[in-house]
Amino acid sequence: MIVVTATRLPTSRSDVAIPTQVITSEQIREQGALRLSDLLAEQTGLIMQNDFGAGIQIQGFDSEYTLVLIDGEPVIGRTGGTLDLSRFALADIDHVEIVEGPSSSLYGSAALAGVINIVTRKAQDGISAAASIRMESHQTSDINASIGLANDSGGLRFQYNRFGTSGYDLAPDVVGLTAPGFSDQTASLRGSGILSDRIFVDLNAPFSSLSQNNQIGFQDSNITLSFSEKSIRRDWSVSPRVKITAGSGVILSVRSHFSNFETSSVLEDESGKSELRFERSLRKLEIQGDYVIGTSSMLSLGGGALTESVFADRVAGGMRKSSNIYGFGQYRWYPKSSFEMILSGRFDHHSDYDSRFNPKAAVLWSAASTLKVRGSVGTGFKAPSFQQLYMDFTNPVAGYSVAGYSVIGASDASGAVKAFEEAGLIRFFLIDTSGLSGIKPESSVSYNLSLETDITPSLHSELRFFHNDVKDLIDILPVATKINGQNIFTYINLSRIYTQGINADIRWQLSDRLSFSLGYQYLDTADKDVISEIEAGRVFTRVDGVDRRITRAEYGGLFNRSKHSGVVRIEYRITDPSLAVTIRGIYRSCYGFGDINGNLILDDIREYVPGYTVWNLTVSRRLSSTTAAQAGFRNLFSFTNATFIPSIPGRVLFLGFNMTL
Repeated sequence: MIVVTATRLPTSRSDVAIPTQVITSEQIREQGALRLSDLLAEQTGLIMQNDFGAGIQIQGFDSEYTLVLIDGEPVIGRTGGTLDLSRFALADIDHVEIVEGPSSSLYGSAALAGVINIVTRKAQDGISAAASIRMESHQTSDINASIGLANDSGGLRFQYNRFGTSGYDLAPDVVGLTAPGFSDQTASLRGSGILSDRIFVDLNAPFSSLSQNNQIGFQDSNITLSFSEKSIRRDWSVSPRVKITAGSGVILSVRSHFSNFETSSVLEDESGKSELRFERSLRKLEIQGDYVIGTSSMLSLGGGALTESVFADRVAGGMRKSSNIYGFGQYRWYPKSSFEMILSGRFDHHSDYDSRFNPKAAVLWSAASTLKVRGSVGTGFKAPSFQQLYMDFTNPVAGYSVAGYSVIGASDASGAVKAFEEAGLIRFFLIDTSGLSGIKPESSVSYNLSLETDITPSLHSELRFFHNDVKDLIDILPVATKINGQNIFTYINLSRIYTQGINADIRWQLSDRLSFSLGYQYLDTADKDVISEIEAGRVFTRVDGVDRRITRAEYGGLFNRSKHSGVVRIEYRITDPSLAVTIRGIYRSCYGFGDINGNLILDDIREYVPGYTVWNLTVSRRLSSTTAAQAGFRNLFSFTNATFIPSIPGRVLFLGFNMTL
């Protein structure tokens, strides 16, 4: 399997020094998932977080710390730091590459936890066409069609997907659905061509549009307020690329990327309506040169410029822009087949924060024919988001902003607080706001080690150890209380945290027909400042009306992190007739959801969401050389937790049919 994400160069997965997990097209097909979020949920060490959409947690980091790419280009459109992975239909995906650990030395900001690269399908030789339909519980349907044409000179492929659902309701006594219905349409065009012996061109242009209607409600002073909500989301991108073979051992690549993401929502009741709009655009141009040096090394040098703009009703002034100029380099040294070393680094000069340089070193040692050892050390960083810098938001209650809480961007927090004060809206201050002067990027130093071995020809195992030290973590903090009793919040650099753990995978081919795999993650996280306060005896809880000091053993680490998680997969296959049955289980141990006793840390048993297991079953049957059918269950035993995990519906039955020509 050839991968590109870890080194920006096509490399055999077994020969790359940086551990890279690959989900192949066959695995995607047999799992029976429709959206990228469902696919990643069944991977070791990847935990789905459903907050402002289906985000991913890697090595204990929230979704905002993982960079998501499509064919090597960044995806925009985060809400609250979360990039909703349910936006991406699997019908257009060939495979997915996952690099765990900091990758800022090649990709810059947002790659502090890792990188997920979605590699889309290309046209196959000749004329090809495919169509599929799938029906699920909750009036969910997925319709997909594609057509392609390719020959020795290039290819063109068009893909269309429509995904719709009526939603579901886990709490009938609450106004509105738990997950509202929507209609999501996606179209993409992928083309490539060989202009000459030296010039290759490629173009990828996806577009998607989602519409959603919902009825929402909440309690305010024992009065139930109900609103109708209409939302629209549109995003598109165009990515033209040119690769030039300039000479013997010299390849020059020019990549450009233009993308736009916009949303609008209208909230309406009898008293009127309010509209919120958001639009973000990104423009990028990058050049990379790869040079083969002798027979044992390669040098890659590159750089580029990127501009971003945001327009939003919640942004002071309406529009904000930023720019980033960057350069990167990578040196690969492979003096013999059993050893490889990679040194890489990237320099970013951004308009909104100080310049950053992030290095990384990685080695691969094939200690034996059946044992590979990979190790790396590097730094990562995450720049403050537009939301953290510029977004000024007051949560409206019945249309009156004075009645809700407020969150203000850090770039001019002192000025925004002063404006609230001059308007007579502040009752008292919680901190001295004159010292608020913006925030700086978060940074990390990380260590990764993996051991991959074939215990027997049919038994494969892999162990991955990781440790991340992060400083200047951006946190949200109340700075003042308004006259209505609600707080005003802003962002500051506050915490020093660490995440560390072990990922273990074992795959066992029991026979030609039966295989078994098991994945497990142990995760340990903590805020170093909290540990210092606990050890100094300055953190308390109240038991039966009496204050008591918290012990280190009681501290549960960071919220929303499970110490234990795992996946299990059993697959039974018959080749004639072609039949595959897969049973997969996803386990997540208890994790903290919020502070109850008022000491702002995770230490009380009441602050935990209980652990759970979800089982999925898929049966695939090839009916002929051009047709196939698939059926199964997601959440086979109908686990639900409406209060804390509303993203998991009850049992879902699905049935699908596809045809290829």
